[in-house]
Amino acid sequence: MGTKLTSVTRTHGFSLIELLVVIAILAVLSVGAVLTTGRGGPQAAGAADMARFRDDFTTLQALAIQGRETRGLLVQGRGMRRARPGPDGWEISKMTQPWRGRIAFSRQGERFEPNAPDIRFLPNGRTSAFSIGFSAGGRCESDGWAGLICKEG
Repeated sequence: MGTKLTSVTRTHGFSLIELLVVIAILAVLSVGAVLTTGRGGPQAAGAADMARFRDDFTTLQALAIQGRETRGLLVQGRGMRRARPGPDGWEISKMTQPWRGRIAFSRQGERFEPNAPDIRFLPNGRTSAFSIGFSAGGRCESDGWAGLICKEG
């Protein structure tokens, strides 16, 4: 008794290779969509800038108090740079921490010396008086005595 083998051909369904290709394409498209929309726009950029400024301010103030030496922060339109006094004046860091959004900085009073940082942190806890606004509508300010006061937009 001979058994007859017949070949079965399917004309419907997908092969495993076809499914893997479709999944790979969908993964690439979803990663691209998350990267373009996940940034949050100007509101998130301003909030991130304000949080980073607040952290840097607190860190530099603590370093000045603990190290018993004056520190500084240079605030520019493109970013922040740390500074510390050196033998020939202020030594300003080459590393700039860039802003993600726009800022508006104003200093109360004159700079003490040329090329001095915008904000000084003294060993007794005092700072320069200033006000800085962020693109999200948030604002941080200090009168030099009371510390940093930040209000979200």
